[in-house]
Amino acid sequence: MKSNNIILKPEAVDLLMEVKDLDLLVEHVDNISFKRTCSYLTSAASCLPGTDDILVLDIACMIYLKFEEYPNALQIALFLDNLQIFTS
Repeated sequence: MKSNNIILKPEAVDLLMEVKDLDLLVEHVDNISFKRTCSYLTSAASCLPGTDDILVLDIACMIYLKFEEYPNALQIALFLDNLQIFTS
């Protein structure tokens, strides 16, 4: 993710996951790095315990929606059984 001339590495995403502050990704990810970030989040979700995977996938879905990548957002919403994202 590139914001203010800083490239966000997967390690930074991991750190945000650890401190439970992934919401920061939605506001700081840009149109250059959002696909890579979402790909990393969706891949990492399968390795996470408990409900953390749902949170990570929800963040990826919000990022896809932000950049109007509706097919990818819909795929995640269907997996999460949460189509109300598209009605609001």
